[in-house]
Amino acid sequence: MRLRAQTEPPHWQARVFVACVLLAAFLGRHHQLSLLPTAAVEAGPSEPIPYTTHYYFGGQPLRGAGTPLQLGAGSTGFWSSFLPSAAPPAGQVSCLAAPPPALVNRSPKNIAADLPGLYGAPWVASVNGGLIAALNVVVPRNPSWQPAGPVLQIYRHGARQPEFSQTVPVSVTRGSSALLYRMFINGPIRCIDLVIPNGAGAGTAYLYYPFRGRLFEAEGHFAIQR
Repeated sequence: MRLRAQTEPPHWQARVFVACVLLAAFLGRHHQLSLLPTAAVEAGPSEPIPYTTHYYFGGQPLRGAGTPLQLGAGSTGFWSSFLPSAAPPAGQVSCLAAPPPALVNRSPKNIAADLPGLYGAPWVASVNGGLIAALNVVVPRNPSWQPAGPVLQIYRHGARQPEFSQTVPVSVTRGSSALLYRMFINGPIRCIDLVIPNGAGAGTAYLYYPFRGRLFEAEGHFAIQR
């Protein structure tokens, strides 16, 4: 009996050992969860844009290179100063394959030099419970003039102040049926392809953004705010 009592650990030592094992397991699990992005833990496919630096704009994980765009054929000649011109054939690739251009600042000029609806007005879209605004959207009538970059802002639903605001570079492609207003963002969205039918005050936008370690594509509808 004396030998057995010496070889068996006391009850309090066994309890301490078990407690240490459980504590180590809990800390290890907590450390792994803390490495996940906030949006990956809190946001779900049916939830609106969360109030964090990560956003869920809806849509689906990207398949392929994005949505091909149909702008119609290019137009040339005398009317090229007033109508979209010099567009590549329909079905060009998404903004994911396009290099971002240099940022251009708008210089003061008469709005008559810009296309209707694209003379510095704001364009706004509601996407999955959040609001995206492009302020000072400018497209010159003259295709040789490079458009100035707008201010892109992201608002939580019902918020009066934007959570994200940045002046972004843009490129414009003109087709016989639609105009492509392409925005490149260094933030929660990688880029946006806004396709505006010629003369229209609204257009369809394709948003490409990272979420949960993958690239997503979402669709939104921008309209001019007069």
